[in-house]
Amino acid sequence: MATFKEFLRVAEITVKDKTSGKRMKEIRQILLKHHAMSGLTPEKAVAILEDLGPTYVKIGQIASNRSDLLPKGYCDAFEKLRADVPPMPFDTVIERIEASLDAPWQAAFSSIAKEPLGSASIAQVHKATTHDGTVVAVKVRRPGIAQQMAEDITLMKHLLALAEFSNIAPNGLVLTADDLVSELERTTAEEVDFSIELENLKRFHEEIEDQRGVTSPLPFPEYSSDSMLVMEFVSGTLLDDKSALEAQGKDLAAIGERLAQSYVTQVVDDGFFHADPHPGNIVINDGGIVWIDLGMTGSLTANERAIVSKVFRGVATGDPYALKDALLSLAKADGPVDHSMLLEQMSTMLASYASTDLSDINIGTAFVDVIEILRTQNLTLPPSFTMLARGFLTLEGVLTDIAPSINIVDIVSVHVKKQMKTLSYIEGKAQDLLLNAAESAEAMTTLPTQLSHTLDMLDRGQLKVSMDMDLPRDIKGAIYQVASLLALSLISAGLFVGSSIVCTTPMQPQIFGVPLLGALGYLGAFVLGVYVIVRAVSIRHRQVNDEKIR
Repeated sequence: MATFKEFLRVAEITVKDKTSGKRMKEIRQILLKHHAMSGLTPEKAVAILEDLGPTYVKIGQIASNRSDLLPKGYCDAFEKLRADVPPMPFDTVIERIEASLDAPWQAAFSSIAKEPLGSASIAQVHKATTHDGTVVAVKVRRPGIAQQMAEDITLMKHLLALAEFSNIAPNGLVLTADDLVSELERTTAEEVDFSIELENLKRFHEEIEDQRGVTSPLPFPEYSSDSMLVMEFVSGTLLDDKSALEAQGKDLAAIGERLAQSYVTQVVDDGFFHADPHPGNIVINDGGIVWIDLGMTGSLTANERAIVSKVFRGVATGDPYALKDALLSLAKADGPVDHSMLLEQMSTMLASYASTDLSDINIGTAFVDVIEILRTQNLTLPPSFTMLARGFLTLEGVLTDIAPSINIVDIVSVHVKKQMKTLSYIEGKAQDLLLNAAESAEAMTTLPTQLSHTLDMLDRGQLKVSMDMDLPRDIKGAIYQVASLLALSLISAGLFVGSSIVCTTPMQPQIFGVPLLGALGYLGAFVLGVYVIVRAVSIRHRQVNDEKIR
C-alpha cells in the first residue's frame, strides 16, 4: 500500500506539472508506432528516443554512461545517439544573439556567417568575427528549449511518482529510472545554462596549459551569457576524418600517443576530464590536438583520484581484495550486498586477465566489467566514475583505429608511479601514517579501561552474548542425542548416590533388610545406566558405518 509520503509527492508534482495532455498523446503515438509494448531492443529504444525529441535523446546520451544501471547492450546503442537537427532560421539566430547582448549584434561582431557550423538539439553554432578581427564561434541556445526540457522532466517525474504510488512497476525499475531522471535534471540544467560551459572552458584551458601540443578553445566571457557562448574558433581536421589526416601527412601514431597522455593527465593528475572524447570532439591542426565541446565534463576529488589509482593498481596487479576495498569506498548500496560473492566475482574477472599480457588489457572494458559486477550486487558508483569508464572505453576505441600499438594501461602505470613520488603524495601518506598511529595509540590507552568495564559488566550480569548458528539437521540431531545421553547419565549417577545414602538409614518399609526406596533407586540407576551404554554403542556403530543418527 502506498504511504502518505508517496501520496504527497504525487500531489506536489501534479500541482507543478503544467504539461498539456497533447504531449502525452504524442508520446503514446510514438510508442505505438514502434510497437514498444511488444518488446524493447536497444535499436528500437534508440529509434523511440530520437522520435521523442531532445529531452529523451539526452536521456539516452546520459544512460550510455550509466552501465552501472543499464545492460551493456543498451549503453552501447545509446552511445550512437546524436542530437543533430535541422538548423534554426538565421533570423531567429540573430534575434537570440541580440536578446543575449541586449543590443544589436553589430555591437559585438563585425560579421556573422549565415551557414551554421553545426546544429544540435540544444544549440546552434555560427562562425563570427569581432571588431578587432578575432574569429570566434558563437553558440546560440534554441528558443524555448530550456522550458520544453523542464516540462518533459516534470512529466517523467510525475509518471515515476504515479508508478511508485500505484505499485505498477518493480521497485528496482522505479529506482533506476528515478536515478536517471535525477541525473538528467542536473545535466540538462547545466547544458542549457551556457555560463556553466563557459566555466568548464576556462578551467579546462587552464588545466591543460602545461600539456605540450594540446589545447582547447579560449572563451570570451565579455560576450557570453547563459543563452549564448562565444569562444575561439578552431580550424583544423576532425579526428574522425582519418583519410584527410593521412593525406596531410599527419603521424597518427604520434597523435594517438599525445591524445592518450593528455587524457590520462586529465584524469590522474588534474581530476577534471573531457567526458565525451569521441573523434568528433577532437580537432587536429598544425598546433596539435584541440579538445572541443566541453558541455560534458567529469570531475574527481583528490580522494576519488586516489581511489581510482587504487582501482588501476588492483586491475593491473590482479589483486581482488584491493579492487573490492577501493570500489566499496566509492560505491553506494541500494540493497543487500553479498560480500563473499562480490569477492569471488572480482577474483574470477581478474583471473580472466591473468593469462593476458599487461599491455593487452583494455582499461575501459575492465571498468565496464567492474561496473556490471557491482550492478549485480545492488551497488552503484558516482556518475563521475561511470563517465570515466565510458570515456576510457571511447578513447581506446579511437586509439584502436588510429594507433593500435598505444596502450593506456602502460601510460596510466607511469602516471600513477610518478604521482606516488610527488611531495603532495608523500605528505598525504605521512599524514595518514601519523593519523593511524595517533588513533592506535589512543585505542591502546583506552583498552585497559574498556576491558575493566567489560569485566565489571560481566560480573554484574549486565553483559549478554547472543549467537545464531545455522547448523545442518544431522549435526543438530547428533548434538541433541549426546545431550540426552549426558542428562540420563547424570540422572543415573544421582539415583545411585541417593540410593546409597538412603540405604544407610533405618527407613521403613524395608525388603531383605534394605529400605524399599533405596532398592528402587538402585534399580532405576541400573536400568538408566544400561540404556545409556547400549545407546552410546549404537551411536558409535552408526557413526563408524556412516549411517544416519536417529
